[in-house]
Amino acid sequence: MPHLSPAIKTGSLLFLSGQLAFDEHGEIHGDIEAQTALILAHQFKVLAEYGLGPENVVKAGVWITERNNFQKFDGAFARAFGDHLPTRSTVVSELALKEALVEIDLVASFEALTR
Repeated sequence: MPHLSPAIKTGSLLFLSGQLAFDEHGEIHGDIEAQTALILAHQFKVLAEYGLGPENVVKAGVWITERNNFQKFDGAFARAFGDHLPTRSTVVSELALKEALVEIDLVASFEALTR
């Protein structure tokens, strides 16, 4: 088990650690769309433990391994968030595990959001 917390609340913010697309067997597989959907499903479960949902996310940090996967990633991200548009940084970088195509961390707010 990695030496980290899945989430930490401070003030009105909840910081979620970066997640990879581990399935119930601890394996990573699938394309970037499948990995993105699985990661966000896991992250949304953590949010729910704090009484929050995707609409509370204010910032996403994203690392993808291949620039040419961006459009597919963005489509999966948009499907998960629907009309909600959190801020986001996306970096192309090598990840810790070679089968991981994407990693996502989130910051959510307990306060009402405005744009």
